[in-house]
Amino acid sequence: MKFRELSKKWKAIVVLFSVLSVLLVIFNVGFVYFLNSYRNNCAEQRNAMKKEDADLIGQRLSIPRKDNNPVAVNIYVPDHDEQERIPVVFNIHGGGFVAGNADALDTQSNRVAQQWNAVIVSVNYTTADLKPISYGVREIRAAVHYFYDHAEEYHVNPEEIYMIGYSAGAYYAAEAARDLEKEDCHLKGLILCYPWTTGLSNENFGSDWPQTLFILAGQDPISRKAKNYISGMEDAGLEPDVQEYTDAQHSFIESNNPEGMNDSSESAKNVINEKQEQLAREAELDIGKWINHSSGMVSLPTENRALREG
Repeated sequence: MKFRELSKKWKAIVVLFSVLSVLLVIFNVGFVYFLNSYRNNCAEQRNAMKKEDADLIGQRLSIPRKDNNPVAVNIYVPDHDEQERIPVVFNIHGGGFVAGNADALDTQSNRVAQQWNAVIVSVNYTTADLKPISYGVREIRAAVHYFYDHAEEYHVNPEEIYMIGYSAGAYYAAEAARDLEKEDCHLKGLILCYPWTTGLSNENFGSDWPQTLFILAGQDPISRKAKNYISGMEDAGLEPDVQEYTDAQHSFIESNNPEGMNDSSESAKNVINEKQEQLAREAELDIGKWINHSSGMVSLPTENRALREG
């Protein structure tokens, strides 16, 4: 039957269906274009943070995985007696789940390796614009297992494994900690800095959940939202430590390093300045004391204990 032979009702239905089909095609093409543009922009941001190998302070390592792509990490080893087994700290960058790069933590990782007397492993996980968050979490877990299995080679104590994450990186760290809790290598401590907690379960914390330190920024709404997650831990019988820096901005720790200071935008001026840098270095010292106290290496004076503010 030809179109002109159809009744008015069916002609209207055919026209409507045709229009909807065209709109659907346009939408799909537009969505694919937007998605590709978005991914390209994210990739450009990550690549802008990536350093040339010759400029990197740390050492690059590609961790092999069976039946999967290797995991890229940067390693920072402090000056220490190689007969001594020291903690290993996994440093998980932020970036809103789609940006960021382990190289952005290069200067900071090198500095805190010496301060904390720990091997620092900065994990360059695959971001969520390329793979689901669970994929990046598996990469982080693979890195932890690798250093657990090769503890003697890297002169680290497999019983002293810590993880620190910033913003979205804290989300990845918390998810990795939950999975590692069920496996054969447990974290000794978890440090969550101004963590993105939306979507994280604050229930069913197991008995092997690591001692946790929260670093909160007083001028940061994301830090304020994290207090619900902290309350969930406390309701589960855990006793997380909380240190809040009243005047600090979101991302104040990692932003105030040479890699972060390349951002000259107006919004960056609130977080990249002398005051925020001073707070960042103070926070790093407090984290180091917390790690050393957890490791039994030093006594933590009362005035330096992580305290709840506000």
